[in-house]
Amino acid sequence: MNKSALSALLGLTVLVAGCSEMKTPSDLLKAPSQGNADGTITSIVQPFLPAGSHLTVPVHSESSSAIQLQDLDKDGQDEILAFYKTDKTDYEINTLVLSKTGGEWKKLTNITGVGSELDYVKYADVTADGAPDVLLGFSGGQGLSRELSVYSLTGGQLSEILKQPYDYLAVGDITNEGGMDIALLQSTVDTNNQPLSRLQLLRLHGGKQQSLSDQKISGTVIQMMYAKAAPTANALIIDAAVGAHSSYTSLLTWANGAFTDILATDDYQHSALEGSKDLVLKPTVPGPDSLLGEGSLSIKDYPLYSEDVNGDGIVEIGFLVPPAGSENFAPLATPFITKYYQWDGQTGLKLVQEQFDRWGFNFHIPGSWTGKYLLDPTRESPAPWEHINFIYKNANSGEKAPLLELRLLTRKDWQKAEAELIAAKASYKLLYELQDTSDESEPTVLVAVLPSPNAGSKLTGPASQEYEQLKLTLEEVQQLAGTPQKPRP
Repeated sequence: MNKSALSALLGLTVLVAGCSEMKTPSDLLKAPSQGNADGTITSIVQPFLPAGSHLTVPVHSESSSAIQLQDLDKDGQDEILAFYKTDKTDYEINTLVLSKTGGEWKKLTNITGVGSELDYVKYADVTADGAPDVLLGFSGGQGLSRELSVYSLTGGQLSEILKQPYDYLAVGDITNEGGMDIALLQSTVDTNNQPLSRLQLLRLHGGKQQSLSDQKISGTVIQMMYAKAAPTANALIIDAAVGAHSSYTSLLTWANGAFTDILATDDYQHSALEGSKDLVLKPTVPGPDSLLGEGSLSIKDYPLYSEDVNGDGIVEIGFLVPPAGSENFAPLATPFITKYYQWDGQTGLKLVQEQFDRWGFNFHIPGSWTGKYLLDPTRESPAPWEHINFIYKNANSGEKAPLLELRLLTRKDWQKAEAELIAAKASYKLLYELQDTSDESEPTVLVAVLPSPNAGSKLTGPASQEYEQLKLTLEEVQQLAGTPQKPRP
């Protein structure tokens, strides 16, 4: 059976399963009963599974199926890999590998890993022999360490060539040398029992393990990925938590046998982020014994994950920036603006999006407002503010006028507030309702209120013209409102 036929059967299996009542993955993917001959790929696998088997879906995999196809020896014929657990134990994950010989499917091998779930599955040619190898990550569950096993099929035998613990891993051409490298991160502590992370970059060409880099990273890593970080460049992106609640990002590229941290700098000034659309970087090459993450431009008061915020396939780096006038506020009372920058592949960062997304507010700030607004709360308190006012400020004259007010109110308070807005003939719109499911608190609503038509009447000359260009309609505000988020510090 060729690849297209196998793929069709696999699709049919998913389609048939999807037509029944919605179930959990473990319920949905139980092995078929004995004697099932429905013509799907499951019926090929079923006779080779032991009694009491349950197919299991990997947590992280390019395919969201418990049965996957891959030509492991490049002979033009796919092997079948089926991931399953048995009723005997909850701490073993099995991988059944079937190969077709002489027109018949036969069991090539069965791999058993220790863990309660299959965390990771990937097929990549890490041995540089022209055929994909099998990378399996086994996990004991949430918050527990994981273990990576790498298998290579040679001479009809699937052999384990690497077994290594990890908390995060990434696979790709990290060194930009045309091969596939493996980056592993594992949490540890220093001599003072302070959290650190160990970053290893490994190469398995020819099946022999080679360590390209072994460095320590400040803090506890909360995310790592090898992804497109610029229009023409990939990078290893690491987000880490440090201290009580701070975080930073490392943007690592490889050149001349070492990592360069694009976001590491010795002359960091947070004020450079305020009102600026572009930043010029002075990346540093850390020494082999240096601690990655120290002196990072991207230090933030709270954890903030790097992500593709504008949907262009490139991961942006987030910064938390205090708006003008709030520099002396306590961190809990600071209305940080979240600014996402995109690396240009050289030594620059370009601002692609800024938003206010704290305490249940979520509003994408128009690009035309950058450097032309102030953020003014109606009250100063460590508790989440109820009203946020965006104020226009002319860069030359300093003249001001209101642009937009956002109100976060309980559903009960909103009934009274709406009556007052109607009486005042104000222009307003309810953007969304937020329910914090972590407790039994009353639902809150986010409401936008536009300034009165004559709000900019005292502005003069260029300020008046610029203000008119920055004003929004309620429809535009609705489009700029993000998805509801649970309140965060």
